[in-house]
Amino acid sequence: MWSGVIRVIAVLLIVTTGLILESHAQPSDLFAGNQAPISLTTYNDATNQLTLAEIRQMTAQMSGSNQNIKLQRGIATWVRVEIPANTQGEQVIYAQPIQGVLRFYLERSGKLIQYTLIAPAKELASPAQAVLPHIKVPRSELSAQLFIQAQGTHPQVLSISMVSEPDFVQLFSHRVFLFGVETGSIYFVAFFLVMMAVSQFRPGLLAIAGYVILIAVISGAESGINVLLFPTVMSGALVTYNSQFFLLSLACLLCFFHYFTAQKRLNEQHKYYLWRLLWALLLVVCISAPLHASYQLLFQVMAALVVTAYVAYILCVQPPQHQREARLLALVFTPALVLLVILMLGQLGVLASSRYYLLNHALLTGHVLLLAYFVYWHERQKKLLLLQYANHDKETGLPNRHMLQKALDGLQSTHQHHTLVMFRPKVLSVIRLNMGWDYAAIQLKSLLKKVQVQLDTYGRVTIAAEPNSKTQIYRLDDTLFAIVLRGKLELSQVEQYACLLASIFEEGINFKGELLVDQLEIGVASNPVHAQSTEALMQRALQAISARPLGTQKWQLFDHNDSLYLERRVKVASSLKYAVSQNQFTLYFQPQVKLQQGEVFGAEVLLRWHHPELGVIPPDEFIPIAEASGMIPEITDWVVEQALSLQAELCSIYSQHVLSLNVSGKDIGRKDLAVQLITLISQLNLAPSQLMLEITESVTLANEVDLNEIIDGFKRLGVKMAIDDFGTGYSSLAYLSQLGVDEIKIDKSFVMNIASSATNQTICKATCDMAHNLGSMVVAEGVESVHCYQMLKAFGCDIGQGFYISRPLPFEEYKAWLTQFIALDDITQHLASENS
Repeated sequence: MWSGVIRVIAVLLIVTTGLILESHAQPSDLFAGNQAPISLTTYNDATNQLTLAEIRQMTAQMSGSNQNIKLQRGIATWVRVEIPANTQGEQVIYAQPIQGVLRFYLERSGKLIQYTLIAPAKELASPAQAVLPHIKVPRSELSAQLFIQAQGTHPQVLSISMVSEPDFVQLFSHRVFLFGVETGSIYFVAFFLVMMAVSQFRPGLLAIAGYVILIAVISGAESGINVLLFPTVMSGALVTYNSQFFLLSLACLLCFFHYFTAQKRLNEQHKYYLWRLLWALLLVVCISAPLHASYQLLFQVMAALVVTAYVAYILCVQPPQHQREARLLALVFTPALVLLVILMLGQLGVLASSRYYLLNHALLTGHVLLLAYFVYWHERQKKLLLLQYANHDKETGLPNRHMLQKALDGLQSTHQHHTLVMFRPKVLSVIRLNMGWDYAAIQLKSLLKKVQVQLDTYGRVTIAAEPNSKTQIYRLDDTLFAIVLRGKLELSQVEQYACLLASIFEEGINFKGELLVDQLEIGVASNPVHAQSTEALMQRALQAISARPLGTQKWQLFDHNDSLYLERRVKVASSLKYAVSQNQFTLYFQPQVKLQQGEVFGAEVLLRWHHPELGVIPPDEFIPIAEASGMIPEITDWVVEQALSLQAELCSIYSQHVLSLNVSGKDIGRKDLAVQLITLISQLNLAPSQLMLEITESVTLANEVDLNEIIDGFKRLGVKMAIDDFGTGYSSLAYLSQLGVDEIKIDKSFVMNIASSATNQTICKATCDMAHNLGSMVVAEGVESVHCYQMLKAFGCDIGQGFYISRPLPFEEYKAWLTQFIALDDITQHLASENS
């Protein structure tokens, strides 16, 4: 493509040079037929006041000239043309259009027989005079004289020729056709650009459309074609303000370069200068309007030079990735620059630019067509870029999930064995958080480059892949990547790939001079072993990556049992909301007894779920799912409402009854929970001190900063607080003393085998002593034997619960148990007799 464009421009420049040289050597019109030889004499009227009658008397003072007469600025030039007798047909004397006024005086035998005034800014007798100024000489046996008065607005060349009328008609038709094709092409391009700009809301396209329209107007004013397209008054105004339209075209050009090459690529300083230059151009437009044409020419030359220099600078400083576009733009504006030089030299009187009108219009048309091609190319590049972004990750350039699915579909359609390996780096999110996206992207690209090299090397050396084969890496989302291994591989080969991936990432990522080890989650699934379709294979690999590898294994192969487990999790998660609304949950009560006094203390509320299809689902299974899915607040609200209503009924049986509720770590800081407790305690006329909220030790560690404030808030309400599962976390004694909780529950793992474990005895005894020193009660879970009961009592433990005392009971059974045991003075002997 580029070589073709360069050849076109080179041919265009060669033709330009050839035509210029030819024009100097043979001053002839490019479309003229057989030109008749004419005799010309000229006289420069410095006073600009001589009349035709006075010029007749000064013919002896006129000097001979060729057909190209140089006009001087501000001086009227008289030209006398001797026309020999002609009886064959009419002759036509014509001149190339100039910027200024032409007067034709045709005389025969000393009498004026025709007079023609040609001033493009005024109404003409014939529109053809604007395109090709001329006068027809009737055939006659007598000779004639033509006097031409020419007064240009600036130095230029007046070219005069004489042909027969048929040749002139052909010449005029060719010119109108040429101008029509040129003007039609330019206005069509402008119309197309305007439609694109309006439909897409693109100011850059609107600016280039304005530029094309303005150069069409300028070209039409130069060639006179505007007289054929617009009303006389309008075409005259277009000629009068031709210089201003030229300056406005430069302003549109600056806007085009701003929106296409500067706005999103260069810094604010470049954009600042560009907009200042634009406003300066608009100011020059306003200032130059009332000035003399010669000063307008000065403004034109200066503005064109400044804009050309700045545009060249803008193209030179384009970022490397846009240099191709900059070179294309340079080629697009090369014909315009050549044309501008020719026109400027013509206006300065250095070059007879009117003699090269065909070349001028060819350059202009070529420039507009190249400009239209650039817009097409630019839009195509945008579409290709969008397609690239649609199929590839913008940050790393890796193919995305769509491309992975396409590759897998291709392998599936040809029934080739293949293995999908998905992996997820963990530490990248930490780097993004601390060092930003750009730094993380650089590190990620570096790692992936190493991965690519190692994978290709391993594939060629170990499994005898093709010499030019490449293991493509895909990026599926922000943190998930995948590779496809082709062929029927042994498990050991797949493991080598997984270990290779892990080893590269575990080499570490540079973070503030330290190497952070980036661990991977890797999941593997094969076709057709684990799945026989693309969608199923991707699903299996995702399920494998979600499963935790066992032991020291760094990757996980898809396991059908894992799939069933994940399916169960999905079903549980989807059923939670329905379970709350349909009251599928049930509250069980596990009694708590004061070990020292042998009295009932209260009960811990336990949540049970009887699913109609899955059966009994334990809390250890559905509570984490509820926390992950965001359903835990609704479940907590249901439990609190139901439990406090039942507590009111239990208090009517035993006024000192204390109810313990487990609260999720996701809920403990929720303000709605405190509001709900206050409302229910007030409505049910409960004692806040008989309500104990239990939070796990891991929650105290995760919310260390805010937990003090949260606990203080509940204690101000009168509600008591307890730490559940004590001993399973790593909280310090100093931190526990700051919390000031009312109760510490020893985890059942330390209690159940206390009779046979000296270590657990030490832990339980130390916990009781520590809790009492901190002013807290101690509750022991998992009391399942009389020996455990008695040992905890000896250690000074305050409260016990477990199967030795009672299993968790439904509400009605618990009421019966409570009624039975509150009637006893000491339940210790009764429990011993029941469990004997």
